Amino acid sequence: MIKNFSCVFLILFFSSCFSQKKKEKDLLEDYSVAHGKNNKSYRPISFGQRIKNYPFNKASKIRIVSYNLDFAKNNGYEVPLAPPKTKEDSIKLNEFYNRPKSIDFREIIETQSEKGIVESKALNLEEISKISHIIYNTCEKYLITIRSQSGCFFPRNAIVFYDENDKVFEIMEICFECGNIESYPSNFIDWESTCEFIYLELEKFFKDKGLRTQYVKEN
Repeated sequence: MIKNFSCVFLILFFSSCFSQKKKEKDLLEDYSVAHGKNNKSYRPISFGQRIKNYPFNKASKIRIVSYNLDFAKNNGYEVPLAPPKTKEDSIKLNEFYNRPKSIDFREIIETQSEKGIVESKALNLEEISKISHIIYNTCEKYLITIRSQSGCFFPRNAIVFYDENDKVFEIMEICFECGNIESYPSNFIDWESTCEFIYLELEKFFKDKGLRTQYVKEN
């Protein structure tokens, strides 16, 4: 009787250990593949709801633009050239200070000057619906456990929002090369509130509308 009881106990003990180990393994596997999996509870936000959100609810016009396409990176600090000693030095110095420079697109809020914009397209209602869908619904489709960015923020594209007086009141700058988004001046969206999947969708949208998104070095 005792022998039979011992056998039963050992069987139950090993079965319990095995089931616990198996359960622990499944949890680890689930965690490792959770990021990027389809979110089964995903419910898209309708266009009617999306346009009630700032800045869409204030915009009378929305454009997508590209700029800084001819620069590998921003100018940053550069050591000035030495004072000229010859006529050739003067020419080089003049070329140095008058060469094209990258722009800080945020200045458009204060200056309302569109100088520096290389490519631009005003969006119609269907296109506004599409781009707002990308912004509000893309990341919600997936289970996001990791958010990251890479490289220095040097945007070449933006979504520009105009008010009823045709003045820019909000911009959403996008750096496709580093996977980063910043909005100004409200900070209604940034890289921490998005995911890597949104950049693929946004870049495709810009390219489909004929705008460039990357720096291409001339040979």
